[in-house]
Amino acid sequence: MRESVVAAPVGADVLRVAVCAVPLMSNFTDVDALAAEPGVVVRFVDRAEELVDADLVVVPGTRGTVRALQWLRERGLADALVRRAAEGLPVLGICGGFQLLGERIEDDVESRAGTVDGLGLLPVRVTFRREKTLARPVGEALGEHVEGYEIHHGVADVLGGEPFLDGCRVGAVWGTHWHGSLESDAFRRRFLTEVARAAGRRFVPAPDTSFAALREEQLDLLGDLIEEHADTDALLRLIETGAPSGLPFIAPGAPS
Repeated sequence: MRESVVAAPVGADVLRVAVCAVPLMSNFTDVDALAAEPGVVVRFVDRAEELVDADLVVVPGTRGTVRALQWLRERGLADALVRRAAEGLPVLGICGGFQLLGERIEDDVESRAGTVDGLGLLPVRVTFRREKTLARPVGEALGEHVEGYEIHHGVADVLGGEPFLDGCRVGAVWGTHWHGSLESDAFRRRFLTEVARAAGRRFVPAPDTSFAALREEQLDLLGDLIEEHADTDALLRLIETGAPSGLPFIAPGAPS
């Protein structure tokens, strides 16, 4: 289990977020914005018992939706998610994590597994297409402006529930294909307020957290470290002229 370092909460309670460490996880940076919030503890988990004290469970994106679903079932995490939903405890599925929360997956593209039953927590049926959806959607959820991005083969047919971005919400279970939505500060605060209410926590989101500013600070720090410890002139020469001829080649792959 890996756990984030957390700043002191604004309210009386911290909020504990468990992220299922599914195989072939993609876009795990979706939870960076949660970890940036004072009082929010983010941890990556791979055992069912690690969900017991979680206020929110995130099922993240994956490049292998059916494989991730099988992994969740093998480890008892699938049953734990179903129990959480029945108890009204918050679950958020993003992209592949959203797809496996649905009723059924038709996959002759990614896993070639054919028809596979999902967890049945959301009224959604997913069909994988060979063409990949690539988009930068903008919308509104929980009364706040939201921006994100999409990159997926699965096409979701939403058959019910309350609309939530391009997906839906049923009780305390949310699902969407939108990566990066939690980087929208006002939306993230409203979402965490909803989570805290459902989880019975006296958690209050900080009113002034700017994830964009925090990310810029981290990039500036990384740039300073590179400038201090790396031969930047040599790096620039590599960018401009390529690698010197005659260097040994290390497999795998082959030079052109």
